[in-house]
Amino acid sequence: MVLQGLDYLHTECHVIHADLKPDNVMVKVEDPSILERDARDEHDHPLPQKHIHGRAIYLSRNNYAQPSVATGVVQITDFDLSAETYRAPEVVLDAGYGYSADVWSLGVMLWGSLEGTKLFEYPSRDQPISEYDDQTHLTHITALLGPAPSDLLAAGRRTSKFHTPDGNLKNPKLIPAAFSFENTLNHVSGEGKRRFIDFVRKMIAWRPEDRMTARELLKDPWLHKDFPQG
Repeated sequence: MVLQGLDYLHTECHVIHADLKPDNVMVKVEDPSILERDARDEHDHPLPQKHIHGRAIYLSRNNYAQPSVATGVVQITDFDLSAETYRAPEVVLDAGYGYSADVWSLGVMLWGSLEGTKLFEYPSRDQPISEYDDQTHLTHITALLGPAPSDLLAAGRRTSKFHTPDGNLKNPKLIPAAFSFENTLNHVSGEGKRRFIDFVRKMIAWRPEDRMTARELLKDPWLHKDFPQG
């Protein structure tokens, strides 16, 4: 349903979301009484909280039960928060972006939803840095997809910050070892794993024009068939 919502934004509304990430995908609570129960629980057994600059920050609740159908009702929203690890390479390079930047973000988000960890995670096992860094992000993308195409680099206003004039990364030591779709996906196996990686590759590609549209992705076999594991 996220793909359907994205297709509607792109083809009917002609809107680029530009901030697609799990925080901006809302799932309908099928039983509203759960919210009433949580309100009573909070009154009787308050969750831990801390106060910063006069504001109370509460530990969140997440036990809202499993949806009764596999494709629950979802809604794409925008809370105007940065989503660095979901940014498409053309966004990082400041090469201009379009609808396909949302498709990239969806691919990264889908990977994280299935695997349980972000595809581009910071800190990582190979690069234990403490926070997001554009250069490290691009080196991870390079490890995953190979060198960036020269035409994309030529269009980027920030390319010179990360790449040499001949297109090489300025800091290749940041490229993680053995970083690939196959090595990173552990919760799916067999034909299902291969098909899922094929599906994600249609979204996660260097060139925006090499990514499928949301409407094209809706027809992909991975969404409509069950594949054996193991």
